[in-house]
Amino acid sequence: MTKLSEAEIHEKLPDAKGWERHGDMLVRTWQFSSFRRAIEFVNHVSALIEKTDHYPDIHVSFRNVRVEMSTHDVGGLTERDFALISQINTLPTDR
Repeated sequence: MTKLSEAEIHEKLPDAKGWERHGDMLVRTWQFSSFRRAIEFVNHVSALIEKTDHYPDIHVSFRNVRVEMSTHDVGGLTERDFALISQINTLPTDR
């Protein structure tokens, strides 16, 4: 897996709806109605992660879930990051 160029990243960013770029990673935070709903969402994300064998950083703080997406072994964003983002964005959330 190779790190994407700046031009490739900028081309893909419009498809990463809801995600913000923070240096060499993309970040998104969700707020849920309860801690239980937040953990249910994390469980759905973890199922996708296990299928893809690609592991972002996930932070849970009460009702908030923050996912930090980057390919650690190449030090930046790759096709795998954008593919997983696309799958995560299809998951049900409550607001």
